[in-house]
Amino acid sequence: MNWIFLALLLLSDPVGDDHGAGLGYPRASIYQDVGFADITQFEIKQQDGLWLLGIRLARYPNPAEAPLGFSLATIAFYLDTGPGGEEELLGAGLKTPAGGGWEEAYLISGWGAEKRTPKGGREAARAWRQDDWIWVQTNLSDKPKVYVTSGIYDPFEPWGFRKVLPGGGVWYLDGPENAPRALDVLAANQERVWSSGTLPPARKQRSWRPLASLTLLLVGVWFLHQSRRSR
Repeated sequence: MNWIFLALLLLSDPVGDDHGAGLGYPRASIYQDVGFADITQFEIKQQDGLWLLGIRLARYPNPAEAPLGFSLATIAFYLDTGPGGEEELLGAGLKTPAGGGWEEAYLISGWGAEKRTPKGGREAARAWRQDDWIWVQTNLSDKPKVYVTSGIYDPFEPWGFRKVLPGGGVWYLDGPENAPRALDVLAANQERVWSSGTLPPARKQRSWRPLASLTLLLVGVWFLHQSRRSR
């Protein structure tokens, strides 16, 4: 079988920013070595016309021996596939920008993946580990916008994100009860995300450095040309 890949977007995220809105981790010993919910990279690419979503975490501890090789983290991709959609990022405790929204989501734990819809639809999805990457297969041929989040997995929560309580606990995150449950997101300005509760879709940030360098180079060439003319 021939696989045709088209890598369209590869983004990186700083290491060590997996504390959400200043949340404290649960006090159980398995959560003391942080990094298992720390997003370091995200990629979206096409395989034979359909989109794959990939994520890389800083660490993959697996105390529960889950089949995908990690058992403490939960990952949620919320996909904007058209106009309208649900603006609340269910489970993560964030929202999309006004006028945004998502139509389907992929929840991933060490036990597999599930496709969800805002109205409660759910079906199994294909997910797998490839080295340090976790991948999930979508059934989309058109490129979606993606909201990328991670947190601590809780199999008893409807959307898989572990609860936040004032004072925390052995199994609960420590923070305000209405704080977002996500511990890491993919965004250029995470401080703004946590203060506003609004997460933009993942996208490559436009850099003005190459343009500035080119401008300086052209100015230098112009001055050199002018100095030669005046001799």
